[in-house]
Amino acid sequence: MEYKKTDQGIIIKIVKGEKVVEQLKNFCKKEGIKNGWFSGIGAPDWAEIAHYSVVDKKYSSFVLEEPLEMISLIGNVFLGPEKELIIHAHISVGRPDGEMRGGHLVEARIGGACEILFTPIQASLTKKFDEETGLKVLVF
Repeated sequence: MEYKKTDQGIIIKIVKGEKVVEQLKNFCKKEGIKNGWFSGIGAPDWAEIAHYSVVDKKYSSFVLEEPLEMISLIGNVFLGPEKELIIHAHISVGRPDGEMRGGHLVEARIGGACEILFTPIQASLTKKFDEETGLKVLVF
């Protein structure tokens, strides 16, 4: 992973063989970032994607292991109830036959390239566990 600070945010380049969520956590820890928003594109060759059922209060996931086009990556970073970094990302990927799949990004390994625009947020926001949904949600 490499990154460069600009007037519009921070450009992050994640390279072949690196994992997206893992590298975003490494970046935030290194830079001391606790809140932010990001979007990106790229080409993973493996991804675990999940869907959350509010009724069951649990995730189900599936793995794609093939060349993929990252059509869209969008997410945020906030501190959780235990002051841990929570990377919450959603992803849309295109398969070689043009079919699209998407959902909550558990993790993706880059097979080609990945470019992300990360915008730090200058606010002290955190997430807490919400009993009703079973999710960690923002606290204002």
